[in-house]
Amino acid sequence: MDATVRYSILGTVRALRGDTEIDLGPPKRLALLALLLLRAPGPLTVGEAVDILWDDEPPASAVNVVHRHIGALRRTLEPELRSRTHATHLVRAADGYRLLVDTSTSDLLHFRDLRAQAQLALRGGAPAQAAQDFMEALRLWRGPAVAAGTHVARHPVFTSVGHEFVATVKEAADAVLTAAPALTEEALTMLRRAVECHPFDEALHCRIIAALAASGRQAAALEQFESIRRGLADELGVEPGPELRAAQQHLLQRRITGGTDPLAPQPVGAGRPAQLPADCLSFAGREQVLGQCLELLPLEGENRPPTMTAAICGMAGVGKTTLAVHWGHLVADHFPDGQIYVDLQGHHPSQGPLESGAAIAEVLDALGVENNQSYPSAAALGSAYRSALAGRRLLLVLDDAADCEQVRPLLPATPGCLAIVTSRRRLEGLAVTDNARIITLDPMTRQEGLELLDRRLGTNRTRAERAAAEELVELCGGLPLALAVAGARALTHPQFPLASLTARLRDTADCLDTLSSRDARTNTRDAFHRSYDALSSSAARLFRLLGLHPSRDIALPAAASLAGTDLRRTRQDVAELMDHHFLVELVAGRYTCHELLRTYAAELSSLLDSPSARSDAVARMVEHYLYSAEAATALLAPHRSTVILPPPRPGVRPQHFAGRSDAAEWIVAERYLLPELARSLGHYPRGEAFRRQLTSALEMCVNKQ
Repeated sequence: MDATVRYSILGTVRALRGDTEIDLGPPKRLALLALLLLRAPGPLTVGEAVDILWDDEPPASAVNVVHRHIGALRRTLEPELRSRTHATHLVRAADGYRLLVDTSTSDLLHFRDLRAQAQLALRGGAPAQAAQDFMEALRLWRGPAVAAGTHVARHPVFTSVGHEFVATVKEAADAVLTAAPALTEEALTMLRRAVECHPFDEALHCRIIAALAASGRQAAALEQFESIRRGLADELGVEPGPELRAAQQHLLQRRITGGTDPLAPQPVGAGRPAQLPADCLSFAGREQVLGQCLELLPLEGENRPPTMTAAICGMAGVGKTTLAVHWGHLVADHFPDGQIYVDLQGHHPSQGPLESGAAIAEVLDALGVENNQSYPSAAALGSAYRSALAGRRLLLVLDDAADCEQVRPLLPATPGCLAIVTSRRRLEGLAVTDNARIITLDPMTRQEGLELLDRRLGTNRTRAERAAAEELVELCGGLPLALAVAGARALTHPQFPLASLTARLRDTADCLDTLSSRDARTNTRDAFHRSYDALSSSAARLFRLLGLHPSRDIALPAAASLAGTDLRRTRQDVAELMDHHFLVELVAGRYTCHELLRTYAAELSSLLDSPSARSDAVARMVEHYLYSAEAATALLAPHRSTVILPPPRPGVRPQHFAGRSDAAEWIVAERYLLPELARSLGHYPRGEAFRRQLTSALEMCVNKQ
């Protein structure tokens, strides 16, 4: 039997073995296969499958249902399979499943590969070849990605694929009208298919007008304009945008002059900018966050979105810019008046933050607005800026904001515009004053990290060394920048096993050197340092000392003891570190530091803090846990024999407990740290006595829980 199975998802979900179509089973199973194909070559987690496959609250048996469908699909795809451990089509992945497909067996992957080839040809100055590749990609598309009979087609994970189709149709039409006129009729067919799903997309209508005019159908082109003009007025109450008006004027001028030259697509330039940086071809994961992003778009027929500003915030190297640019490319067709990108340089390697006025000038220049006059005040400049944006539907990507004040004058007030802001700061003030949606970007999950490595290194290499790849994701803490640098190192040394790279990353003394380079923009240590430079001296000191703490998690009194500061000062420093994403509060009252940041903090402390300051900080930390454990023991085991402790040294802030349950919760929260701390105390003065006391207190507390 021919084991090769080819999968189709661009339309009705199908699987064929040779020329024989495979019966895939009921709608829910079809939907699951569709999700596996959408995630390929990455994994699909069981949790994600449950969330998407059940429209309402999933039943208690949902996970078992997914597993049963997976088993049924595996038997369907490989009827002669004796054991799932030998599966070659549908295999177990970390916390989920992976369908092993490539560009030869998945029409979606083939479509994306052809589109990427076309984009490369276009950048290489070969528009005719690009047109051929774009059209070949579009021929694979028979309809929206959907599993017939289920509701999942409405989920953002499916609708985002539709955005890829629309974007490719536009790219194809531009290339065809520029360099491949023989393909005009086929491009026109694709444009009409796209506009059926997006009837108010002005950029699509502009290209239909251009294609009709290019084939000599001037009257049909003018009728196309009138049709969309009426639709916009009747359904949305708006007039055509600048691009459509320009297309109409071009047609009218040609009728007056009797010109017969084909109507070329409107050039991207002043007045209709397209400034988004290139999309990342290895973009992976982030489906949940992208779903939140796509929810911000107006529904079909609505003119005003629920919010006009989205702020993507997170630590250095977590992939904020990559996500913002990817999102921008997905939704660019919703903003026919252009897409503008401004680097605000909040944490630039060699330049200071861009002044708001200079950023406004960049936007005005991009729109072709005369900006030679000297404005008497910032208010006058802001007024001119708002006037320039009025009536336009623009996408603004404001990258790397230093703070709220820098970005606030740039936020659009015009319905139909959207600003995507990225920042290492939390930017909560924008939520208060500008109704911004704050989207906190966390490090990648293990599955997302593996998918990123798959796309950068190739699935053959990561499958061959799956354990090492999983450890690599863990050691990089799911940080996309670190994973990208590690992936680049692996690519430059294809003869070295991934295990050799993970061995270097396990060594904390060598870890940041391994993830650093001579390029300031991709140097992990430099990325951390640019955030560190923005801290106050007090917060910077606390951050350095956190590198001495034996755990990622720390409570406020422990941080105060480590720094030797009062609780109020420590609370302010912790708040500043959270604002700059050096700490996150995953559990109320407990603050977590990313492992790579802790390594960086320890490195800084060894360089900047004196040995005596470090020793005193460790001693205060030890005494904090010792006296806190004693206080917890007094509540949980009041009749035990008394342990006489010396008075705590200055700066130690023991934990105070409101009662037995409070003390028990503290013991549970510190259950991993306390034994580790007890084992390490032999290195410090009076360490052995403290170790015995801490161990005794810990045992009593645990026994009394």
